[in-house]
Amino acid sequence: MAKKALLAKKAMMARKAKATPVRRRRRIRQTFDRFVVLATDLNNVPKDSTGWTASLTSGATVVTADFDEFGVVRFPTISTLTTVSYILRIRDSAGNQLVQRNIPPNREFYVARF
Repeated sequence: MAKKALLAKKAMMARKAKATPVRRRRRIRQTFDRFVVLATDLNNVPKDSTGWTASLTSGATVVTADFDEFGVVRFPTISTLTTVSYILRIRDSAGNQLVQRNIPPNREFYVARF
């Protein structure tokens, strides 16, 4: 009887040795290191924004950055997730204000549809 128990224990140990280890799923937390705004039309097609500028205002602080030709502007001094709300103003190459939006806090990016 003891011999059967010993053989059963050896068989169980062999199965454990062959078993693949349980992989724990780690949650990957990705955040941007800068705040990004994407300018699109109402059909979510990026706008040709060559020469455009965007400014973010929070209280007395104003941060301005230039768009690239694909409708994307990056604010390198604003880290994400944002902690305050911002007022976004987008101006074309002639300086005319195209749109003004309120951006709530806790954002990594914002899509401005207009």
